[in-house]
Amino acid sequence: MMIKVFFTFTLSLFLTGTAFCQPGIRDLDHFKEIPVLDNGRLKPLDTFARNLLTQFSGQDHYGQQEASVWLAALFFNPDMTTDNKIFLVNNPDIPVALGITPQQDRRYTPRQLLQKYLLLEKLQQAAINIPEKERSLAENEIIRVFDNINLYADLAHSFSFAYPQDDFTITSVAAKTRMGLPLNQNRFSFIDIALKANEINLNDPELAKVASNLFRWSQEYKGLPFTVIPSSHSEEWLSPWDALGTDFSNDQSRKLVMLWNNMAINYAEGNEAAFNRTVEVYRHSMRQVLPKEDLKKMDKFPLELFYQESSPFTWSIMFYIFAFIFFVVSFTSLKPLWYNLGLCSILAGFIPHILGLAMRIIIMSRPPVSSLYETFIFVGFITVLLGLLIEYYNRQWLGIIIAAISGTALLFIANKYSAEGDTLKVLVAVLNSNFWLATHVTTITMGYASTCVAGLLGHIWLLQAAFRKDSQILDKTYKTTLGILGVALTLTFLGTNLGGIWADQSWGRFWGWDPKENGALMIVLWTALLFHARVAMMIGPRGLAVGAVIGMMVVMWAWFGVNLLSVGLHSYGFTSGIAASLIIYAVVEVIFLLAATFFISRK
Repeated sequence: MMIKVFFTFTLSLFLTGTAFCQPGIRDLDHFKEIPVLDNGRLKPLDTFARNLLTQFSGQDHYGQQEASVWLAALFFNPDMTTDNKIFLVNNPDIPVALGITPQQDRRYTPRQLLQKYLLLEKLQQAAINIPEKERSLAENEIIRVFDNINLYADLAHSFSFAYPQDDFTITSVAAKTRMGLPLNQNRFSFIDIALKANEINLNDPELAKVASNLFRWSQEYKGLPFTVIPSSHSEEWLSPWDALGTDFSNDQSRKLVMLWNNMAINYAEGNEAAFNRTVEVYRHSMRQVLPKEDLKKMDKFPLELFYQESSPFTWSIMFYIFAFIFFVVSFTSLKPLWYNLGLCSILAGFIPHILGLAMRIIIMSRPPVSSLYETFIFVGFITVLLGLLIEYYNRQWLGIIIAAISGTALLFIANKYSAEGDTLKVLVAVLNSNFWLATHVTTITMGYASTCVAGLLGHIWLLQAAFRKDSQILDKTYKTTLGILGVALTLTFLGTNLGGIWADQSWGRFWGWDPKENGALMIVLWTALLFHARVAMMIGPRGLAVGAVIGMMVVMWAWFGVNLLSVGLHSYGFTSGIAASLIIYAVVEVIFLLAATFFISRK
């Protein structure tokens, strides 16, 4: 959409209060399941709404309002949303530059940003002209905020064709009679006039102006991002506006657009029963035109909605934190009670963890290891599973602590990546192989998880040696660390070899010294080095513990550090903005190792 047109129409719609005044409709259970094609994936409208709000505000709801309720208001009564604080602006210098008072919660309303749109556009143009690798965090933030406010405005216009507008005013009784329009009405909607376009007499100055406005509107609202109408000409889906312009001669497309028109009118009138009936007719009509593959995806919508609403990983985090609290409290009294509570908490957190993964596998029909978000969840699952296995054999809090710390930390990091939007994304082409996802990627991530667990055990051994000096406990922790390192070496070695076979099939070579390949090899070599050093009597339990901690640092480099280089064929894994976090992590680990070694030496 052209900027000047966008600005003129946005201000007229939002800032003059011309939108509708009805309170809206709250019962949107069926509305949530309307299929939307977004970023190549067919998803329920509720997921689209949650992802949108997460992209705007970092939260998948607005206050106590569900995302789909908020989105319905944006679609059918946008004036209701202009004072909603939905735009997260992380850098406080940006609102200052725009002349907006900085807010403590860092969230701003569409009205505030739209009033400063021209200035925001100038800042965005200056930022976009800077090469991407040279932009500051503030410049990237300006671009993000600008894109979000444009997206918001585009979506707000998605159904403006359904409501009477000044641009479609006809006062001539003769003209209205000839066109079959209501005589007691002067302002009409775009779709009212579009349906009667063949009856417009261009010799009438008033109708000629209406016809000109009709053409202008049809051009201005091309390519809106809410694609819900399957095209009759291709596999692409269209927005209702595009279906009006290019596919309206098709009976099925016209029927679907008219149903959206009726939904908009029902919403504006506050007619909940009629709205929900129209939604049901629309969903039934969609099932008549979609191919079997898409119908199978629609059949999974209820499960996806349950997954989104139940937030299984949030429950997991809560129970893992409780387990750690019970461990701390166990130092006071009633140790058997706190131990049982800690173990039960880990199990209680593990159940939604595994159920959440299972739901993701069913929804996406693939292993849950195709993005950084998913690998954090999966690695967290493996670390908790290993913690439970350790506790089964150890029964002295060791496995519980491993599970509580790793599960909490990894799921918290996963939440950071979930704030970027949809976590159930379509796979990039090179990853579109369930066989290799289930073999290479799953195996190598299990190797990451095992190495991290060994690293945590190394931390624990060093703390025990520094502050407890119980030889029996130290020996158990040492042997457990050794066993987990063996698992880690096996899995990373196997995963690296499987990756080579996949690389040969995809890229025509087994090995290319790609940074991601080098990172995986580093883990294998470092773990193998620890075993060789132990066999050669070059290191003992303390050396193995220190080596396990360093092995965890190697994993962080292989997992994240190589992604920062943005070099190689593993482009689907590239990321940014975490270099400082990695450096801080490495510094903290070095300080920990020096401090632990110092205290152990003193004892």
